[in-house]
Amino acid sequence: MCNAPSGESLKSELLSDAELMAEFRPEISREAADALFTEVFRRYQDRVRSWCYRISGNQETARDLSQEVFLKAYRHILSFRGDASLSTWLYAITRNHCLTALKRQTSEDVPLDLVNHAMLRDCSASDPDLAAELGDISRRMLLFMTRTLDPLEVRIMALHYGHDVPLATITRQLALDNPSGAKAYIVNARRKLQAVIQRRGLSMVLKAQRGPEYWSQTEAA
Repeated sequence: MCNAPSGESLKSELLSDAELMAEFRPEISREAADALFTEVFRRYQDRVRSWCYRISGNQETARDLSQEVFLKAYRHILSFRGDASLSTWLYAITRNHCLTALKRQTSEDVPLDLVNHAMLRDCSASDPDLAAELGDISRRMLLFMTRTLDPLEVRIMALHYGHDVPLATITRQLALDNPSGAKAYIVNARRKLQAVIQRRGLSMVLKAQRGPEYWSQTEAA
C-alpha cells in the first residue's frame, strides 16, 4: 500500500516553478531541500531526459546524463537567481553538461567544441525544446561533415561557418601555405558536401544550418 503524500510534498506540488525555487534558501534544512528538489525532479525528469537524448542521440546515455544533470542542479541550486525560468536554467545545465560529457567520450578527429554553439543555446525562455532541436541539427551536421570531408576541411568549415572566423585568420592560425589559403579548402569541402546532398536529398539540412545566401558568400569573396 502506498504511503500518503506528506504535507510538505502536497504544498510543493501547489507552488509555481518560481515559488518553488524561492523556497531554496541558505538556511533551509537538508530534509526540506530534498523534499523541494524531489518536486523539481518530478516536474522535469522527462523533459531533461528528452533534452539529453536529443543531444547525445542514445537512450541509455541520455538516462545517465539526465541523472548527472539533476545531481549538478541540486549541488548548485542556490545559484538560481530567477533571472530566467526554471526550465531555461535546467536546459542550460543540461546543454553544458551533455556537451562536456560527449567531448570526453568522442573519438572523432574533430572536437565537439567546434559545433556552432549558437545553434545549441536556449533560443527562447518559453521553449527550450526548440533550442534542443536546433542543437540536434548542429550535431547531425557535424557528423555529416566528418563522414564526408577530410579532418582539416571539417575543422576549417566549423571555424568559418560555425564560429564566423575570417578565412584570412584561419589561414594564418593553421599555417596554410597553399596560394588560396582556407578559401580553397572551403570551396573544395562545399563541392564534396553538395555532391552528397544531391545524392541524398539533404538540402534541407544545409538550409537549416545557414541560408543559401550565406553559403554563396565565400565563393563570391
